Amino acid sequence: MAPLTLGALPVVGVLLIFVMSVGINEVKGAEDLTYESNQFSFDLYQALKEPFENLIVSPISADIVIALAYIGAGGNTQTEIAKALHLPDDLEYVRKEYKALLDYLRGPGLYLVTKMFIEQTLFVNPEFQKNVSIYFLSEAGPVSFVAHPERATQEINQWVEQQTVNKIKDLLAKDVRVDSSTRMMLTNAGYFNAKWSSPFDHSRTKDDDFYFDPNHTVTVKMMFQNNRFQFKYDPDLKAKILALPFENKVFNMIVFLPDNITELPGLESRLSRSNFPGILQSLIYTDLIVGLPKFTMNKTTMKLTETLKQLGIKDLFNQTAANLTGIAENLYATAVCQKAFIEVSEEGTVVPFGVAEEVFSKFANSEFTLLY
Repeated sequence: MAPLTLGALPVVGVLLIFVMSVGINEVKGAEDLTYESNQFSFDLYQALKEPFENLIVSPISADIVIALAYIGAGGNTQTEIAKALHLPDDLEYVRKEYKALLDYLRGPGLYLVTKMFIEQTLFVNPEFQKNVSIYFLSEAGPVSFVAHPERATQEINQWVEQQTVNKIKDLLAKDVRVDSSTRMMLTNAGYFNAKWSSPFDHSRTKDDDFYFDPNHTVTVKMMFQNNRFQFKYDPDLKAKILALPFENKVFNMIVFLPDNITELPGLESRLSRSNFPGILQSLIYTDLIVGLPKFTMNKTTMKLTETLKQLGIKDLFNQTAANLTGIAENLYATAVCQKAFIEVSEEGTVVPFGVAEEVFSKFANSEFTLLY
């Protein structure tokens, strides 16, 4: 058996990607959206990554909350969102594709739920509420942002915490502004919890060195197993690629191991939405000795707003230019934030996540001020 140990890869730079192990055409009714979502995922990842820095992000969750705004948007606001998410110019088709994808994602191991928290005095377009309920499987809940913004914040944080089995706490952190100007919070929470198809043996787990940058190591628990996995060496990426399947046979964890620690930034830049599907299809079953670090990583709430602007979604966050009239009059978004957690152990992997998109009134308290 060929040994494959991830001890030469920095814990701050482990490149782990979770993918559906099915082909695009198997997601009935969402073939195009699956491809489009993958494109957005890579765009978001490339915009967020920093050399030798931890990054935990759930692109599909961000995709969903932005798409909620998309179906209530108009004019250039809708055009910008569609371009960033790589969506076709057909609203009804897009809605049906999201429903098909969300229906499919409600499979073993993955729990995904969406909820709109709406200011109880705000008149929301009934057609918008109906569409998000039908196509995004979302529920709506009234809260009092105007009279009790702190209580509303607490309600939203508690809901996210409950949906993620107490793993994601305080999604709306103190630096996420929620006040009497807030009118709506589009929220998505999820929880991926799956066991390995072939669990690691606890008795083989041992301390080992793990590089967290080219010059420093940290001692971690390293898990080992001998088995037959899908694997290849890619000379173009200058990396080994390993697929670790989960018990449900729907998801894989894809691990990329660069030739040396300094090659990680280059690997990230060479990996793209165009070559990724071919890489997965080219993996072949190989007898391996696999060493994988056992770790837990919990990130603070990450604001995606500026990154989304870089990807072309600008009017949505512009107080004067935003067009969300399909939701309600005089609204614009102020922030999109996400918080995620990952735990990798001998048994499997746990990845809870929460995303919130905050929508403000343009004319709160009869003043025309820029809120951010």
